[in-house]
Amino acid sequence: EEERKIPQTLSVEEKLEETFKIEIPEDVSKAELNDVSGGNATGLATRKFENNKFEHAVLADLPDPEIGGFYEGWLVKGEEGKEGFSLVSTGRLRAAKGGYLLEFRSSTDYSDHNKVVVTLEKVADKKPETHILEGNF
Repeated sequence: EEERKIPQTLSVEEKLEETFKIEIPEDVSKAELNDVSGGNATGLATRKFENNKFEHAVLADLPDPEIGGFYEGWLVKGEEGKEGFSLVSTGRLRAAKGGYLLEFRSSTDYSDHNKVVVTLEKVADKKPETHILEGNF
């Protein structure tokens, strides 16, 4: 009797683990990032605060930016224009194994910054430009 294989749909996390050939640790908070630009990019953000170290990473399946452009990561707290709003640049994403990767470490605990944004930038001025990916922890 022939064994029927059930097609397995991979989660965003599994697809990214496959792309980057890494194992995402179980003991981190995770947030799926969705394309808000009308494209079909995907991403996953992780964060962890332990031993006075805040570690945050973004793995993203993104198209290559136009020449001169780059992707930048941000952690956001609250709503723009409202009290308590805070925006922290987590740096540029670098091309890595078929995707884009960002690793951010700080002695400041940014666990209260629940929103993750990846923007497409043309100018390195620490001001977010075109939002591509967004998600929340």
